[in-house]
Amino acid sequence: MANETLFLLSYSEPFIYAGLFLILFLCGLGLPIPEELTLLSGGFFVSLGIIRFYPMLAIGFLGILGGDLTIYAIGKKWGQDFLNHHHLRKILTEKRLERGRQFYRDHGNKTIFIARFISGLRVAAFFAAGTMGIKFGKFLLHDFLGALILIPLLILLGYYFGASIFWLAEIIHRIDVLLKILAVLAGLTALGFCLWLRRKPSGRA
Repeated sequence: MANETLFLLSYSEPFIYAGLFLILFLCGLGLPIPEELTLLSGGFFVSLGIIRFYPMLAIGFLGILGGDLTIYAIGKKWGQDFLNHHHLRKILTEKRLERGRQFYRDHGNKTIFIARFISGLRVAAFFAAGTMGIKFGKFLLHDFLGALILIPLLILLGYYFGASIFWLAEIIHRIDVLLKILAVLAGLTALGFCLWLRRKPSGRA
């Protein structure tokens, strides 16, 4: 990924903006491109005077939110058809789907906000948000709130610590892995608790 971002240095400022926008948009579509390193690189380019801060900030929001909204829209339009596929129907029964809908009704806001910070969960969470019927305004608000923290933070880190950009990217990657592990453990704990409640005697004679 370092080569994909650093090669932009040999091009003009508008081309760099276009390249960064495309990379960030593709990140939102789930391609294995580290969004964090792209934003750090953008901040580094700003520190070198190659591009400007506010256009880079705008590119960050447009690219990332554009990708997120595209995945959400795909889930909104075709997600239910995907879930109704006869192979998936053997696993995802109507009862399980209703649990998913209830989960997003109860915890959709938190899920969208938290998923913005965890690269491995973003696409699945945003696709599910569209599929489960989360309203557009609610999705956009909570995705934007997460982006409002993440995007400026990473650009500023790249700006002030550009010489250590790859070290920063490695630290962020490790934090991301830790968050994924914690998310999986939390999910398994919740699942185990639900199964325990089901099997627990009601206490009635």
